[in-house]
Amino acid sequence: MATMQTTDSFLDRVAPAIDRVADRFTTMTTTADPTVRVPASPEWTVRDVAAHLVTVAPRYADGPRGRGSWVATPPDLAALNQEQLAGRRDADTAELAVRLRASLADLIAQITGYGGEIPSFRFHGGERIRADAALGILLGELLVHGHDVAKAVGRPWPIEPGDAALVVEGVNPILPGWVRPDGVRGFSAGFEIRLRGQARHVWSFRDGRLEVNPSEPGRIDAHVSADAGALLLVLYRRESQWRHIAAGRMLAWGRRPWLALTLTQRFHQP
Repeated sequence: MATMQTTDSFLDRVAPAIDRVADRFTTMTTTADPTVRVPASPEWTVRDVAAHLVTVAPRYADGPRGRGSWVATPPDLAALNQEQLAGRRDADTAELAVRLRASLADLIAQITGYGGEIPSFRFHGGERIRADAALGILLGELLVHGHDVAKAVGRPWPIEPGDAALVVEGVNPILPGWVRPDGVRGFSAGFEIRLRGQARHVWSFRDGRLEVNPSEPGRIDAHVSADAGALLLVLYRRESQWRHIAAGRMLAWGRRPWLALTLTQRFHQP
């Protein structure tokens, strides 16, 4: 079962993080060369990454309303992103920054307006998620794409451990839909993920099916202790796990600790 740092609601914790990271992201993209290619997404420039986020944010408003385009299988998401990006490439980064901040403000107001009756919707991959928890995934978009742009233009992009922990918490409900069938066929193993100074989660694979924080987690095969920011970038395939293992930012032990090295291979790349 996950352990939490605070009794505040998830929305209370994630909304300020989104606002803060979005401010950092828009400041960076509006002061960088918009034509620089971003190696993490080689077909995209800095402006394209900014435009992509402008297309992504409204999805999180559409989902609770029963609208929007959602793919059944994660590999189909790239085509949807390209299709939606096509109509946004003519805007400059200053205009895109205004659009992004406005859509995020509207989104937070929408989710806050649900009060104690927050709806859920089917996310990419087919799993249902509450609209407030989905904001953790959106925070991940801002953090990871911010990392991509920062690396491309030579700017610093520190990731706060608490922010990364919010992303993992938000991603948890959809993880079963992001499992690669060819990577877990017949696979059974339990992983305890300890985000240092943050939270603990259990990911339990049972004959290829993933359960997240099950009430009866069963046997743990690999315990993973990691800096939350390092784990985020490894899970999103932005950085190699080996550099973080060598630096002591990731560590595994238990009955079958070597399984931790294969964990990212079990999922489609976000």
